[in-house]
Amino acid sequence: MSTINHFGDKQLTIDMRNLTMNISLRPWNPLILSFILLWLVLPVLAQRVTVSEGISLRKDDYYQILGRYNDRYLVSTDNDYSLELTCLDEKMRVLWTKDLELDKRLTQVIGIIPQAQSFVVLYQYHRKGDHFMKAHRYTTDGLLSDSITLSTYKESFYTPDSRIEISEDKTKALVYQIEKQAWMEILCIDLTSLSQLWEARVSIDAFSFFKEFRTLIVDNAGKMHLVMEKDNRRSRLDDHSLELIEYGPGMISPLTRTVSLRDLLSRQIHFTYDNRHDRLVGVGLEADRDRDRSPGYFYFYVSDQALDSFKLIHQPFSDAVLGRMGDANSINEKGLEDLEILQVLLREDGGVVILMEESRKYERNISGQNFQFGPGSGRFTVDYYYEDLYITSMGEDASQDWHAVLPKKQYSQDDDGLFSSCYLMTAPDQIRLIFNDEIAYENTVSAYQVDWQGEVVRNSILSTDYQKLKIIFREAVQTGVYELLVPSERSNKLKIVRIEF
Repeated sequence: MSTINHFGDKQLTIDMRNLTMNISLRPWNPLILSFILLWLVLPVLAQRVTVSEGISLRKDDYYQILGRYNDRYLVSTDNDYSLELTCLDEKMRVLWTKDLELDKRLTQVIGIIPQAQSFVVLYQYHRKGDHFMKAHRYTTDGLLSDSITLSTYKESFYTPDSRIEISEDKTKALVYQIEKQAWMEILCIDLTSLSQLWEARVSIDAFSFFKEFRTLIVDNAGKMHLVMEKDNRRSRLDDHSLELIEYGPGMISPLTRTVSLRDLLSRQIHFTYDNRHDRLVGVGLEADRDRDRSPGYFYFYVSDQALDSFKLIHQPFSDAVLGRMGDANSINEKGLEDLEILQVLLREDGGVVILMEESRKYERNISGQNFQFGPGSGRFTVDYYYEDLYITSMGEDASQDWHAVLPKKQYSQDDDGLFSSCYLMTAPDQIRLIFNDEIAYENTVSAYQVDWQGEVVRNSILSTDYQKLKIIFREAVQTGVYELLVPSERSNKLKIVRIEF
């Protein structure tokens, strides 16, 4: 179960394994020879698709694809009363389903974290007025191998709203709660030894915290990075800044740093931690004075090794990109509407690959009545549009190595956009952006393949005609360099689709 988080090592070459054919040639057949030569020069993408048996889902079930363990695949389903583990073989047939025994009380699963040859379940439960947090480690056969009680909330009148963040290498976990609108209770867990690494309490002003909080990240060493954004408005641009709160092993108290973003108005900032270079990376979209459009994007680094280090890089959208992705006013207005940063990949050399997507939603009353002067009758509906993708690769020195606009049009209604957008699949030599061409029961699935030089090829992967599939690429899990598992939900049945390239 290897997870690949870096892209752009220019010493790698494109894997040609998908361009081979097992056909014996005869010297007297030039037609076949010509066909083979044509096949070798065309960027053809070969793949194999396998669909699992249906797994029954109840209305309140939450499922998670845990990944591949040798020649088997594990999927969990849980609710407030049970946690089940389903094992599939290489042909995606159900081998067995087991109930995993937690405490025999009302339990709430906080997170399930896959590891190399096991997985860890973090959960909390209530007993005699107290709430407890525990961790169980299970083997891939669903057998309990280790257990620990991590925290106790004495005489609590409510179940803590616990949230979880996992490190890139899945060896550390942060579990945190907001207590009494006054502080954050944070617990760091070493998932390898199944032990508590540290705990901390961070004071907060509830009103400003919920407005300014941006992210909480734990790095591979178990260090916390809490990010707040302050004064991001035109009237206070001179004071626009990030407040970074850090705490981890060996630290006596949290360290607070302020990073100035003076004269920068942001629409969105996506944060990630670069464990290879020990630094926080932020990638964002700039905003124009009315916040309607984004004239460009930016990214910056804040290093752990040099506390005063900071590097901010701006990149405007070119007229060519504005013309292809925007509306009729985009070039004149020098900006794009409805753009969102989906994902940031960290290159081996310190640069970044940024994926953005056009998305918007419209709320309307299909009876045609307006809600401006009070509620109207009729059904309220929401239209979701997920359209073109923009991907760019930039070096640490602000150089743009390549960029591309990838056309895509998806429309759906009243589904929260669940089946839209795309999944970004990484390999050392290329990335793939995989998506539903249409949001419909009978549909085709396509992929954009992009190599490290920015060369783009679009391919069709599969058709869902007569397959009773409705694929959710947002919940996909990469289980190998060239293997992907993606769920399909339809008629209370969960099917797992395996795609091999």
